[in-house]
Parts: sequence; structure tokens; C-alpha cells
Amino acid sequence: MEYLLFGARCTLALTLVASVTGKLRAPGGLGRTVAELGIVPRRLTGAVAAAVVAAETAAAVLVWLPGTAGAVAFAGAAALVAAFTVVLVVLIRRDEDVSCACFGASRTPVGPAHLVRNGVLLAVCGLGTVAASAVAGAPLPPEPQAAFAAALVAAVTGVLLISTDTLAGLFARPS
Repeated sequence: MEYLLFGARCTLALTLVASVTGKLRAPGGLGRTVAELGIVPRRLTGAVAAAVVAAETAAAVLVWLPGTAGAVAFAGAAALVAAFTVVLVVLIRRDEDVSCACFGASRTPVGPAHLVRNGVLLAVCGLGTVAASAVAGAPLPPEPQAAFAAALVAAVTGVLLISTDTLAGLFARPS
């Protein structure tokens, strides 16, 4: 369980840090996306965008807490990803040509690939919650080779999640 927990921590933290970094490198992108959604008044779009970045940053850090605190952090991250997923579903159902500012500026319209990505993230959060509840030990597993293997799997998974837009474009039918 400790290697599962370590892998879930690495995957989620990598994905969230990349998301925050992308948003900070493309200031205003998330605010524009929030404004295009029309869910909150325009005057609050900046505050909502800042809250999203703060929540993602907090989740990336807090999942490294031991035991129950880590489990609560994973559950909080799952709630955050679930909220993002609801927004994606709304956009897909509206059939709007809106790009996701999930990892900064993007031209790829929101689509099923984004839902798959979020489904994988929700699974990672679920596994992390269960593992954190079961493991009371240190953030790093005891065997370095096994920890490295878990980190490698987490890194590959994280990179694939971060590359959703690129992968969706690669497999999309030409218009």
C-alpha cells in the first residue's frame, strides 16, 4: 500500500503542479474560460480563477501529509477534480467550442478526452485516499528501488494526463 500511496502522491502532485504552472504562465486564460462559462458574474472571474490555482496548489502539497490528513487531502483533491468534471460535462452538453485552460493556454476544444483524463485523476485520488487511510508511515517508501519504480510509473501517468490536449489532437479526425 505504501508504494501505491507514493505513486498516487507523485501522479497527483505532478499533474496539479503542471496545471498551476500552466495557468500562471498564461495569466488571464483561466479567467477568460471562467467568464465564457457564464456560471459566475464577470466581476468574480478573477477571484474564481485565483481560488482554483490556490486549491490546486494546496492539494498538490497536502497529499504528502501522513495518515488521515493525507486521506482527507486526496478526498479534497477528488472533490476539486469532480467539480472540474462537472464543468467539462456542461461545456460538452452545450456543444460549445471552448478550449480547456486546464494546463494553461490551449486551442483544443473540450471533449471526451478531458473526461477520460479527469476519470483517471479521480481514480488516482480514490486510490490515494484508500492507501493514505491504510498507511501511517513516512512519505517515502522504505525500498529505494521500488519507490523509484512507483515514481517512474507515476511520472509516465502524469505526463500522459498533462498531454491530454496533444493526445486528443493526435487521435482526432481531421475536419
